[in-house]
Amino acid sequence: MRDDDQIWLEQIHPGTVPADLPFLALEDTFVSGDPSNHRLSIRYFQCEDDRSLLGKVIFGPGTQGPPDHAHGGSMAALLDEAMGGSAWLAGFPVVAAQLNITFRTMLPLGTRCLVKARVLEVNGRKIKTTAELCSAQDGKVFCKGEALFVTLDHEKIAQLSHKAKVIVERMKKRGGY
Repeated sequence: MRDDDQIWLEQIHPGTVPADLPFLALEDTFVSGDPSNHRLSIRYFQCEDDRSLLGKVIFGPGTQGPPDHAHGGSMAALLDEAMGGSAWLAGFPVVAAQLNITFRTMLPLGTRCLVKARVLEVNGRKIKTTAELCSAQDGKVFCKGEALFVTLDHEKIAQLSHKAKVIVERMKKRGGY
């Protein structure tokens, strides 16, 4: 990754603060846990006005599908994590139940992008979210997504691995669970 791309990623986006997402405590996760920057380089921020989630992202060579362009699966995975992240940020520990991704145009590797995600609706344990991935330069939309997430209940969390419990404990410290 170029030095100026790294600087861009680290700069706090206007009107945001760094997002404290519990799953970021894990290392080497598929979407946001690649310290080599070979796949995705991403930094998450919380929007101060509406508490939605904003991510600054660059798709690296490890996301290639069509020559010199991001694989649609990598784009979908990013939207999945961002939409789930927006639910976690709102205090809901969730897992995905249904994803609907609409691809608009191919995404050239190395493009500086923004992913914006927010919670649309809460109905009991069902959390509906939306997200959009666009160019940071001109706002061109590469894909959009809608998802249905389901909150994890205490009993399910008790059955999860130690790594999951670390995430939940981090969320409790934030007052979100």
